[in-house]
Amino acid sequence: KIKKGGREGEKGSDINEQQVIESYFYSGYEYDAIRSFLVQYHGIEMSMSTLKRRLKEYGLKRKGADLDDSEVKSIIQRELDGPGCLSGYRSMWHTLRLMHGVNIPRSKVQCLLKELDPTGTEERRRHRLKRRAYKSSGPNECWHVDGYDKLKPFGFPIHGAVDGYSRRVLWLKVSSTNNNPSVVASFFLDCIRELQGCPEVLRTDPGTENGKMAIAQCFLRANDADEFSGEKAHRYGTSTGNQRIECWWSHFRKSRTTWWINFFKNLTDRGIVKIGNTYYNECLWFCFNKLLQEDLDFVRLHWNTHYIRASRHDTVPGKPDELFFLPERSGGEDHLKFVEDQQIQEAVAGVDAEHDNVDNDYQQYFNYVCNQQGLENPKTWHEALSLFHHMLSLES
Repeated sequence: KIKKGGREGEKGSDINEQQVIESYFYSGYEYDAIRSFLVQYHGIEMSMSTLKRRLKEYGLKRKGADLDDSEVKSIIQRELDGPGCLSGYRSMWHTLRLMHGVNIPRSKVQCLLKELDPTGTEERRRHRLKRRAYKSSGPNECWHVDGYDKLKPFGFPIHGAVDGYSRRVLWLKVSSTNNNPSVVASFFLDCIRELQGCPEVLRTDPGTENGKMAIAQCFLRANDADEFSGEKAHRYGTSTGNQRIECWWSHFRKSRTTWWINFFKNLTDRGIVKIGNTYYNECLWFCFNKLLQEDLDFVRLHWNTHYIRASRHDTVPGKPDELFFLPERSGGEDHLKFVEDQQIQEAVAGVDAEHDNVDNDYQQYFNYVCNQQGLENPKTWHEALSLFHHMLSLES
């Protein structure tokens, strides 16, 4: 399976045409790109006039939204009541289209955000960031992989990967550990299985957690004949030198995780969370891990479908998903190295990729309590915090 525009579909499979078109439309793709995606990944051919007619039939239009300012304000206010409070007006504008189907001018979102979040708007306006130049000829030429430890003190280490050319986030996972080589390798191999291929070069820092992933990459590229085959298919470097992923972590911190960090720090400072207490740690994981993963899935979807502007650093402008899956439109060349299923299975066996060991006695107990008392999985941080308080009350 492949993921496009936030939806899953199989190439050439019998799919719901309306759902696919709506998915790409709300992701903000231009009509030419939508047609290319439909042909290349869903086996649906249609002319531009047919696509426009379909959009009209489905009630999809770029301009003339029926929502008034009060309704849009209400949606933005809900987004601001959580990690979305770190979003700038471009990010908020994309969120409104992607998650709520709201198509309004970006200038109006900018004005509303200034009104509803004046402090955050001013802080973002003053920001200045200098980046080093980065060169790449196409997607899958180099994947940049790293762990993110800012939420690790609260029991939520994160692991991610970014494609160097398109800046597409390939995976973004929260797990009980990002130090286990088998867990890290499983993320890598899951991505390879999804894409049916591996990158030309894999870039990581020298941490021991990356050892099995490096072995798998070199194994999968062992029989290739290009200049980066075999052992040259993996490259170690310092964390600060792993430019693409480090740059993305910086964006991630400013746009999302600062809210989560402050949230958990606040619980700790108030004595609600006791870091180092096993019961508290397991309870925190039980109540928040799925919610946090859902938020990471949204961040990945949001980033991969937003537009990256042209810059003085000679990077290619465009949407990460479009640059990754349709590189010919931006003058890029796909460097994906095809991998057969048997090779992947051998790689999995070779690294002994296992999943997190989170199904312990504590987690089984919390699940038992929820089943017995009819408690549902939390859908918001408010509900997760209420469930956390409830589980803590059972200890006493």
